[in-house]
Amino acid sequence: MQHEGRAITTIEGLAENGEPHPLQTAFVEHDGYQCGYCTPGQICSAIGMVEEFRDGLPSAVTPDVAAHDLDFSDEEIKERMSGNLCRCGAYVGIHEAVRAAFADEVAR
Repeated sequence: MQHEGRAITTIEGLAENGEPHPLQTAFVEHDGYQCGYCTPGQICSAIGMVEEFRDGLPSAVTPDVAAHDLDFSDEEIKERMSGNLCRCGAYVGIHEAVRAAFADEVAR
């Protein structure tokens, strides 16, 4: 009921024209998964995290919550992704995938 009338995108809806979302590609390239159980949630959360970051929304570790030019630091990624747990411990690959996808987005 909370989201009635709102669009909700799941992992299956991220591809465009048959091409995977850049973050999906980055997860494969950086071994951001092992068993794959958490992967859809990790990817969808990372996309939301990047959108929040791009919109200038601070997190609990943002040094200056009034600043609009935030630093996409390792601490920001860890904090913003902290609600997603990976039982295999693939956090290094997940972190690298998020950083690479964000860098590619900024470069475009």
